[in-house]
Amino acid sequence: MNLTKLFLIAAFVIAFASLMNAQAPAQVTPAKVGAINSQAFSDPTGGITRLVNTLKTIDAEFKPRRDEIAQLVARFNTLQADAARAPTAAKQDQLQTLQIEITRKQEDARAAFAKRTAALTNPIRLSVFNALEAFARQRGIDVLIDLSKFPDGVLLVNKNADLTPAFIREFNSKNP
Repeated sequence: MNLTKLFLIAAFVIAFASLMNAQAPAQVTPAKVGAINSQAFSDPTGGITRLVNTLKTIDAEFKPRRDEIAQLVARFNTLQADAARAPTAAKQDQLQTLQIEITRKQEDARAAFAKRTAALTNPIRLSVFNALEAFARQRGIDVLIDLSKFPDGVLLVNKNADLTPAFIREFNSKNP
């Protein structure tokens, strides 16, 4: 029996040793990491020109709605102050009706704004994403971190790792 146990142990050791040699860890090449701040794309002073201009267009388009809602809110505040001095059932009804109108107009404006913004900016955002992918590939970057998505979780030691200004310059030059 001792010979059988010794043979089994020897076989186990040989099998284990060959397994360890067969699964030697492969060499891992370090990933090249870059950083980008996508919030800078919409910066009016140095962002992506097409995106900035589109956002300005949308802002101008919705200014009349914002102004109308602001006027309704001012009217509501005036009526509320008046109702506080001399409360009446009629003023309370007016306040309630005005509050409902303001809420509806705000909701409608938000929905229209979101729809219009998506319609005008999604093609630009797709173009930016494709250009960003090519930009990173040209520089051999394997991982691109968006600093705007991780404001507290990313610590940049080397500010030269931020590719945002170079990418915006290149995108604007290729997409006037």
